[in-house]
Amino acid sequence: MLFLQFEVLGLGFLLIILAIVLLLVLKHILVNTVLGVIALLIINYFGAAYNLKIAITFVTVLISAIFGLAGVGALLVLHFLGITVQ
Repeated sequence: MLFLQFEVLGLGFLLIILAIVLLLVLKHILVNTVLGVIALLIINYFGAAYNLKIAITFVTVLISAIFGLAGVGALLVLHFLGITVQ
């Protein structure tokens, strides 16, 4: 009986550690997503004065949401190369 209690206690600690790790990973992904979408909107708002406008479509928002600031940077590079993402 005592061995079963230690198993349950060990499983409890393992689940707590797993929940903390999952929370930290999801927090990082959520922050990266929000920063990417906000950066896309800011670039479109302030870039209009410099003829810098990235079309806000489902694909561009998806790229900036999945890849965050790196995705927005890739969209900017594509824009400067003359490649439009639709």
